[in-house]
Amino acid sequence: MTLKTPKYISRILLSVSIFVAVVVGFTVYANLRVESAAKDKLYSDIKDLPHNKVALLLGTNPLNRLGRPNTYFTDRINTAAELYHSGKVDFIIASGDNHTKLYDEPAAMRDSLIAHGVPANRIILDFAGFRTWDSVVRSKEIFGCDSMTIISQADHDARALYLADANGIDAVAIVAPLRAGRWVRTRLAVREWLARDKMMLDILLGKQPHFLGEKIIIPEVNSRKSYSSVPGMTMKIIQPDIIVSQVDSLVVELINTRKDDAVTGEWFRIERLCEDSVWRKLPFDHRYGDVLFNDLGYGVSADRPLRMTIKPWFYEKPWKPGTYRIAKKFHYPPVPILKSDTVYVEFEVR
Repeated sequence: MTLKTPKYISRILLSVSIFVAVVVGFTVYANLRVESAAKDKLYSDIKDLPHNKVALLLGTNPLNRLGRPNTYFTDRINTAAELYHSGKVDFIIASGDNHTKLYDEPAAMRDSLIAHGVPANRIILDFAGFRTWDSVVRSKEIFGCDSMTIISQADHDARALYLADANGIDAVAIVAPLRAGRWVRTRLAVREWLARDKMMLDILLGKQPHFLGEKIIIPEVNSRKSYSSVPGMTMKIIQPDIIVSQVDSLVVELINTRKDDAVTGEWFRIERLCEDSVWRKLPFDHRYGDVLFNDLGYGVSADRPLRMTIKPWFYEKPWKPGTYRIAKKFHYPPVPILKSDTVYVEFEVR
């Protein structure tokens, strides 16, 4: 004699089976969609990354459960700093959780980035990045980012890229290292699968960030602005495109917009914009003693720019990240020279 399973138990088992099948199917679907969206947008080498004005640095706890430095946090900071110093981004949005006075991910990221040489005025704090959803949506709605570079570990990057695409943001992502054992990686993978499920539901339900608020305008980078003590002369830097602390030479071009030809020489100086908003000349490397320039004159024709290579080998290095300018003297006729005017061009050091 066989015992029959009561109908209500059979129905419960069938319902559970259907629910599990739906969950598994939905999870597979969500992960396939995310991986597809991230294809060709995840970069492991910073040299291959395109330039974006803004990077979105996704927050995490600076400390792990044992109260020790969190490698996820450390590796994201290191990657973000390298990204900035490589000239691949101009600003970094540090977006994280700040739900209490005692827990402040954005401030922790800011302090660490500054310790890695990123200027404070290039770091933008987003204190309402409670979740990846909030961070990505706010990057567009609050900070006006139509394109950006995302910084996190690979799986997290992929989910953020899907969110960016869903919100009309043209994004790429750089993969920060992941230092974790097999068990931790497995636990994180399961957690990420569930997070992708929730993300899909948020998109379907039209969920909004916890907070929006007034828009914040990210300023344009000073793109090598040129000016002169008298009208008629400008100067631009031809190369390199990205200026780093150990630059060997700079190719500049002087453009004369007057009818009269001008004259310039080899002399130049380099100044740095200090925190008190005062331009100060860089200090010399004392090993070279006094620096002399050849007493040569170069004509700057009204119809043809003049290119010159300047080599600032006699200045102390490395240069700190910040805003600098090149100054060169010149003069228009009459001759003899009654006054030498100066033309400037500003640039950023990564």
